[in-house]
Amino acid sequence: MSLPKINGEVARLWADPELRWTPGGKAVVTVPLVFNKRKRTDAGEWEDAGSMFVRAQAWEQFAENIAESLSKGDEAVVAGELSVRDYDRKDGSKGQSIELALFAIGPNLKRHQAKTLRIDRQDAPESTPTGDPWGSAPRGGNFADEPPF
Repeated sequence: MSLPKINGEVARLWADPELRWTPGGKAVVTVPLVFNKRKRTDAGEWEDAGSMFVRAQAWEQFAENIAESLSKGDEAVVAGELSVRDYDRKDGSKGQSIELALFAIGPNLKRHQAKTLRIDRQDAPESTPTGDPWGSAPRGGNFADEPPF
């Protein structure tokens, strides 16, 4: 069952991301996240008002980037799509878990300083993409050399 998408929510990693590889060689990472709700009391103090624990997943290069960049305790800004997964517990009873397919995740720069490293994709096409909407991309596909207007 598909649930709403979340965009720009803040969560904390309650454990390190776990990077694994499928038998076919694709990277997959599981990111354990906790979303906390806080409210202000009548006295003006902040108090916890509940938590939701979610396991998020990402694939391929995105998964590797997450595993290299985030760790337990980090606060992250998250976007993705929630879903519910049914499973069988060890005692034979049925259970459900809330999972998050990650679209984007990164450190909350309010609390962290991040240094980024852009990764050049070796598999990027070198020719003009098919269906160039302007019909003006220079041959060789380098859009940065000349704007399409």
